[in-house]
Amino acid sequence: PSAKAVSSQYLGTLKVLEDKHEQKNSTQSDKADSLRAAVFQNWLEKKRAFLLELKRAEKKKAEYLRDDTEKKEAVKREEAIASFEAWKKNKRIEAKKLSEKKKLEELKKKEAAQQSEEKTKAAQKAFEKWKERKIEYLREQRKKEKESEKVKKKKEEELAAERKRDSMSAVEKWNEKKEEYIKQKKAEKILERRKQEIQQSKMEERNKKATEEYGRWLEKKERKEQLEKNQKKLQAVCEGEAPSPWSPP
Repeated sequence: PSAKAVSSQYLGTLKVLEDKHEQKNSTQSDKADSLRAAVFQNWLEKKRAFLLELKRAEKKKAEYLRDDTEKKEAVKREEAIASFEAWKKNKRIEAKKLSEKKKLEELKKKEAAQQSEEKTKAAQKAFEKWKERKIEYLREQRKKEKESEKVKKKKEEELAAERKRDSMSAVEKWNEKKEEYIKQKKAEKILERRKQEIQQSKMEERNKKATEEYGRWLEKKERKEQLEKNQKKLQAVCEGEAPSPWSPP
């Protein structure tokens, strides 16, 4: 409980004690209440002194922390200012270096452009000279090619004439061989036809002989069958009559 609540509670108790004292109640009870009130009063004063001392200590601590914070912030501000000044100084130095670098680069670009222009002019002159030499070379080359084409054309005409002669000779030879081949084939066909005719004649002769032989065999067979029939009839007749003193052949 808070100190005020305890204080009011015990003050009420003191008031009751005073009322009791005025009412002249029991002497022992008054003494005990008075003792308790004195002890409480003593404790309350000590507590008030302690709380006051505690507040003073907290106040000193807060003042110390505030002073320390202000000192640290002051140090930070000084450091920030010093850092900013150093940054500005470095910035000016870097800006100066950058400006010098840009000037140097522009100078290099200008020199490079000038050198490039000089190289372009020199290359143009060299190209013109090379072009003149190339045109002269092409003229000479064209002249040589025309002469070479004339020689080549003449050789080709001579070669074509020679090939034509060879071709005509080859055609004549081929025609001669063709006629011989045709004659040979005709002779072979005649021989083949004669051979086939001979074979056909032989075949017809063999067929004719086979037909005649078959007719004779068939006639002989019919005679034999007729004779067997006659013999059977005769035998049947003989079995029914007396045996004849002679028998047919």
